[in-house]
Amino acid sequence: MTGLSIFLIGVLSLGAIYAILCLALNLEAGIDGLWDLGLVSFFGVGAYTYTLLTCEPAGAGQHYLLGLGLPMWLGVLAAGAMGALIACLIGLPSLRLRKEYFLITTLAFAQVLQQIYANELWLTNGVAGIYGLPQPLKDYVSPSFHTYAIFTMLLIAVAVAYFLVQRLTLSPFGRRLKALRENENLAMTAGINPFSYHLCSYAAAGFLSGIAGSFYVWYNTLVVPGQFSANITFFVWTAVIIGGLGNNRGALLGGFLFMLINDLLRFLQVSSEMALVLTSLKTSLIGMILILILRLKPTGLCGERKEIIDL
Repeated sequence: MTGLSIFLIGVLSLGAIYAILCLALNLEAGIDGLWDLGLVSFFGVGAYTYTLLTCEPAGAGQHYLLGLGLPMWLGVLAAGAMGALIACLIGLPSLRLRKEYFLITTLAFAQVLQQIYANELWLTNGVAGIYGLPQPLKDYVSPSFHTYAIFTMLLIAVAVAYFLVQRLTLSPFGRRLKALRENENLAMTAGINPFSYHLCSYAAAGFLSGIAGSFYVWYNTLVVPGQFSANITFFVWTAVIIGGLGNNRGALLGGFLFMLINDLLRFLQVSSEMALVLTSLKTSLIGMILILILRLKPTGLCGERKEIIDL
């Protein structure tokens, strides 16, 4: 494997993780109409749940709870379950709030969780984090092909996530979510309970995000609090808007495109001083691309097709 191919596979692997996050956000925001600024909450909880269940007990100089050494597949399922549980705990008191208050609540909860990761030394080893975490298939695949094996597993996970979200979107459940998004009062007259449907979609998004968090640990082989800042949520929102809010194919496309755009500047051969400048301009470049796409394609690259909702 050449250095360029390793780099591209790494970018696409991270794009696959973001694609799952985009599918989760599109389900709750694009289909259901829940504008959430706390998606990183489930992402981080999933990563830490997976890590604490599958890593070895804390060694010298380390402080973290558990370290049970459980199988990786069990850790992935537990990460999803914990993400769904946290979504329910957030949703039960906050989903009855109006949209702007719900936004503030989810953002505040994400900040609280990040402070817990950083300050609860006994639980997460604090800002030092947990390093040297094992990757799947490490003992069964040669080192030269292990990166490809991880990427293949992530692609399979993306395909499964897309299939499940698409089935939910096209099912009566998804059509009722769209009815709530378009006109909640009218949907209530048709017998749809807004709170229960919002909570179910929110929990489903938490489940997918939690699983994506476990895959993020596979990718980085470490977990530190700084990985789960509010920027993650804003990046995912940007990717979904680029792809097309309300369209699952657009969410997939947006996740991969965002990572390619985000790492595009690394291909430029410039001096070390100019590299620092380009790094600082990366966010501005993404913003300009987003503005350009919204100017030319206001609904995103794959906008949602309007349809008559049959309940």
